[in-house]
Amino acid sequence: MTESRELLERIIKNDYCIGCGSCASLKGSPFKIHMNEYGNIVAESEDDPDKSDIKVLKFCPFSEQAKNEDEISEIFFPDIKNKNSKIGRYLNCYAGFVEEGAFREKGSSGGFGKWLGYTLLKENIIDYFIQVYPNQTNDPSRPLFDYSIVSDKEDVVNGSKSSYYPVSLADIIKTVRETDGRYAITGVPCFIKALRLLSCEDEVIKSRIKYTFGIICGGMKSANQSKIIGWQLGIKPENLVAIDFRRKHKDKPAGYKIYQVWSNIDDKERYKDAGEIYGTDWGSGYFKPKACDYCDDVVGETADISFGDSWLPRFESDPRGTSLIIVRNTELLNLLERYFKSKKITLYDLTPEDVVKAQEGGFRQRRDALSYRIAKKERKGEWYPPKRVKANQYKITRKRKKIYSLREKIAEQSHLSALKALKAGDLNIFFMEIEPLRKKYHTALYGNLPVRAFRKIKKILIQK
Repeated sequence: MTESRELLERIIKNDYCIGCGSCASLKGSPFKIHMNEYGNIVAESEDDPDKSDIKVLKFCPFSEQAKNEDEISEIFFPDIKNKNSKIGRYLNCYAGFVEEGAFREKGSSGGFGKWLGYTLLKENIIDYFIQVYPNQTNDPSRPLFDYSIVSDKEDVVNGSKSSYYPVSLADIIKTVRETDGRYAITGVPCFIKALRLLSCEDEVIKSRIKYTFGIICGGMKSANQSKIIGWQLGIKPENLVAIDFRRKHKDKPAGYKIYQVWSNIDDKERYKDAGEIYGTDWGSGYFKPKACDYCDDVVGETADISFGDSWLPRFESDPRGTSLIIVRNTELLNLLERYFKSKKITLYDLTPEDVVKAQEGGFRQRRDALSYRIAKKERKGEWYPPKRVKANQYKITRKRKKIYSLREKIAEQSHLSALKALKAGDLNIFFMEIEPLRKKYHTALYGNLPVRAFRKIKKILIQK
């Protein structure tokens, strides 16, 4: 069996492909990247994989021949001695926000991702910044988000905030190979891992990508999620041209998100709180690719610097958002400290334990729950991507096992039901088919009504 055939049969056909584009970027590759009918970006075989002799498996982040995050970190951060079992190697950890400009207002959390890209360009430390940008056209047939490369620092601000939408690195990797320069790039953990795997073999990629920004990740979403959200807010799928997943409130805690959507046929302003929109509850697993359930990297352990949300009590009440920052690159650490001293940014020291606490839901899903999912795969004798987490590594209650299993079912069913609704032109199909699972999940998570009432009364009596 050729490596291309093995990639197709073992990873792509079993839905472990996340669409990073690493395999498609290789010279002579039989693979190309496309968006399937479920709104997920995946690789597909364009030519006969049995006739391909290229080595693809060591570049796929979900392959058993690829280095894991610990091995990659040893290569790229050999001098870092600080190591935590959940966040990997680190120099320093912070919470903070950007004081200067409108970076905090226009960015996610505290605005650090945009600010750092802007600053690196401003100081001529890099020539190009690569990040995800929203669709700038009024054409609904175009993807709502895609990677772009900019050289003007002012263009960095126009990049997306958090974009819960599938993209691929395939074209970007080719451009980096063809165009000399110093690059910085943002990406979710599996994308940064793919770039590191390529860098281990490709000196051009390694020398040109100077800095990698990891996005702390709770899992990707399909493009069909955006269509279902827009549909609920009054825009038919064929008219949706833009979505903002994280418009900020002015007077509510940072965790209260607003979704806003735009149509190509009018200028009407449409938005709602996430809690009012069906299918946006992050923990439930709606529209999550299967590959995300077989990832054990929450914080982007192989990135030079990682950014996410600081969901800690002392910060989450601020509606403007506060960034969680993990630094692994000395040059970037020195830059942060320099701007902190000039009061352009605000930083608060955190311990690794603080970081884990700030993202505890993600770690439960990608460590505790992953060990349970792996155990189920092993009982069935099914292949799964090798992980640092082992089967039954964590002690999990029967209740949590039920919750984790229902999340998998919701993820799978949401893809199927959304597609059926889109094909039929009837949004109610999605609601009707997913509602029974939603109710089961809600009951598993919170208990049925009598149980909840009993718990409430017990709590009141204890307080007295």
